[in-house]
Amino acid sequence: MRPLPPVERDAFLDAVRGLALVGILAVNLEHLAGVGLYASRHGVSESYILGREVLAFFFSGKFYTIFSILFGLGLALQYQRFVAAGLDALSLLRRRLGWLLGLGALHGIFLFDGDILGTYAILGLFALRYLGQTQRPWNIARFLLAGYVLMWWFSTSLRAQMPAVGSDEVFAHGSFREVSGVRLETWLYNTPLASLVFGAELVGLFLLGMYLAPRWQTFGPATLWRVVAVGLLVGIPVNLYNAQHPDLQPLRGLGGLAFALVYVALFRLFWPRLGWLHNLQYAGRMPLSNYLLQSAVMSTVFYGYGLGLYGQVHPLWFPLIAVGFVALQVILSRWWLGRFGRGPLEALWRSFTYRVGPRA
Repeated sequence: MRPLPPVERDAFLDAVRGLALVGILAVNLEHLAGVGLYASRHGVSESYILGREVLAFFFSGKFYTIFSILFGLGLALQYQRFVAAGLDALSLLRRRLGWLLGLGALHGIFLFDGDILGTYAILGLFALRYLGQTQRPWNIARFLLAGYVLMWWFSTSLRAQMPAVGSDEVFAHGSFREVSGVRLETWLYNTPLASLVFGAELVGLFLLGMYLAPRWQTFGPATLWRVVAVGLLVGIPVNLYNAQHPDLQPLRGLGGLAFALVYVALFRLFWPRLGWLHNLQYAGRMPLSNYLLQSAVMSTVFYGYGLGLYGQVHPLWFPLIAVGFVALQVILSRWWLGRFGRGPLEALWRSFTYRVGPRA
């Protein structure tokens, strides 16, 4: 099967992906850097509480929401291109998601057990049934509502009954083999669990992305300012509540969606005046490669087989580390894209999509 030619990319959407990489890393550092062990070693100080509250209020739940909406939007655009080219769109997309599941397994076992790629792949296969249909707001809302109810139930009731998986001491002092053993156990446990607990919410966000795919460029300033107003009206009280429960966050989905829409709407409104942030598009053009690079570098920095900083970094540093590292990724991505045109994993993903299986 011959691959479709490259399409002209949307710089704004790529920049939003780059922005999301910052937030994803800031939140993942809570696990990668071992905030629980930090609290055990240094105590729960006021600054520690502030750091967790900042992460919960501004970051937690917001950026995987943005990525999920973009994931659904991307599925819709790819489906349209495949259909227009006369290809078997659903078969190609299933193949892409199968590859993503395999990559998620490798990522979860060898780099970061908090992997979300496997969950995206599993739920994406379910969401394919809605491609080519008119996405109705009520259908999106019912998935999201079901997801928020499941999250509340999980956070307030079910989570306390779950068996503990993983070990701070292994992450802090273990060899690569020992840490990978824990990551394997955790990934095998968390991926199906996340698909169940977050499944309805994530499918709802995928459908929201599909709904926005043909519409988002038509939203004018008046609509975007209304999104900001409603998002703040809902998001501020909900995220204040979440910040008071940083380890549970029973309303994380609702608060995440509210602020995610605020962030994207403000980014769109000020896009013409934020020229220096346009550089985020380079990191956002290769999000898969950069996501795994974050895990590779940070696991080496924090885990025992690397620099061994697990449990030693204050959570107030996490947003600054995320901003600094993504700034570095912007530079590296621009250099890489100037020479090769695509990120390394993005190129492999494209190659796998077109070279495996029968002709359409």
